[in-house]
Amino acid sequence: VVVIDDVIAGFGDMDQSGYLDRLYVHKDYQRRGVASAICNALENAIEADYITTHASITAKPFFEQRGYKVMKRQQVIRGGISLVNYVMIKSRESM
Repeated sequence: VVVIDDVIAGFGDMDQSGYLDRLYVHKDYQRRGVASAICNALENAIEADYITTHASITAKPFFEQRGYKVMKRQQVIRGGISLVNYVMIKSRESM
C-alpha cells in the first residue's frame, strides 16, 4: 500500500508463487511512480522464478516497460461483459 497525504494512492498484491493479482493506482496519483514502487516491492519480496499477471489493455504497456512479455491474449467475461486482457510473464533473470 502506498499512502500519500493520508490518501491511499495505490495498492497491489502478489502471492508466493509469483502471481501478481491486483495493482491499483488512484486516478489522482497516476504517472507519479506509485505503480512502479508497488511492483518493485512486490517483485523483490518473493523468490519465484517467474512473475505472472493478467494485464488489462491499458496496463499492458506499463508491464511491457517493466520487462513482462505477453504469453497470450484472452477474452474473459466479467458480469456479463466481455473484456480483453493479456497473460504476461517476467523472469527473475530480467529483474
